Amino acid sequence: MLEPPQIRPAKTYEEALERVAAMKSLDDASILPIANTTLLERGKKVPLAVVLLHGFTNHPGQYREFAPQLFELGYNVLIPRLPEQGDRNRMTKRMAKLTAEGLLATSNEAIDIAQGLGERVCVLGISTSGLLCAYFGQYRDDVARSIPVSPVFAMLHMNMPVNALVSRTLLLLPNFFMWWDPRKREKELPHTGYPRFPTRAMARALQIGTLVEGAAKEEPLKGRSIVVVTNAKDPAVNNDVTHRVVADWQGRAPGRVEEFTFTTLPANHDIIDPENAVPRTDIVYPKLIELIEKTP
Repeated sequence: MLEPPQIRPAKTYEEALERVAAMKSLDDASILPIANTTLLERGKKVPLAVVLLHGFTNHPGQYREFAPQLFELGYNVLIPRLPEQGDRNRMTKRMAKLTAEGLLATSNEAIDIAQGLGERVCVLGISTSGLLCAYFGQYRDDVARSIPVSPVFAMLHMNMPVNALVSRTLLLLPNFFMWWDPRKREKELPHTGYPRFPTRAMARALQIGTLVEGAAKEEPLKGRSIVVVTNAKDPAVNNDVTHRVVADWQGRAPGRVEEFTFTTLPANHDIIDPENAVPRTDIVYPKLIELIEKTP
């Protein structure tokens, strides 16, 4: 059972900046400059702060074109580097140490910090970070809007029981690294992300989705609003499982949970990184900005 991270919201803008500095201090010479924890700040607390959580094996540079657009709208924008990601060496094995608790702790700290950056906080994340957004939408009442994008509640076309079985099995087996695309291998995009992932780290991240999927059926929803975003042609996740999680939330919290599905995008999982295989950020970014701007 995952232990919930401690909630310690920043009380002032100055405290928030101090805690961002502490987070940035973890970005040593082994980390790509583009992968460093990033804060776009307007010099004061503003009505809305946005936390952007990058995908598995990616880093804050995933939002290098999206985050400035939010900043220009008047928001403070925080993009934390999640543990063990952003290494200069794309073939690093450091992600073998990644845990679900580590992912939750770092992203939770970012949301705590954002409480001092904005009167309201919106958090958006993609893929396994979509699961983090779902977690905070489920459990934090100080998150005004959570936007999970392409959340991996279940991989590929697996149903939830099979997905959970695969995750448990991967945790029992020896850890090994898998290519995201065995045909492209080191040529996989983006060029600054890792082209492979450790099986146990993936299984640990998926545990977060299993937890939230169960909670959506049985526990009160604490977040003020959730908007789940999917790509109808996503090849990496089972959208039917995601739709059922949304339906469970809607049944327990009418009017607080919405879903938006892109129906015209090509088959693609990472719909945010401008260097993805088939980028259509001209479609994706305006919609995500619209959803963020509607944060209650």
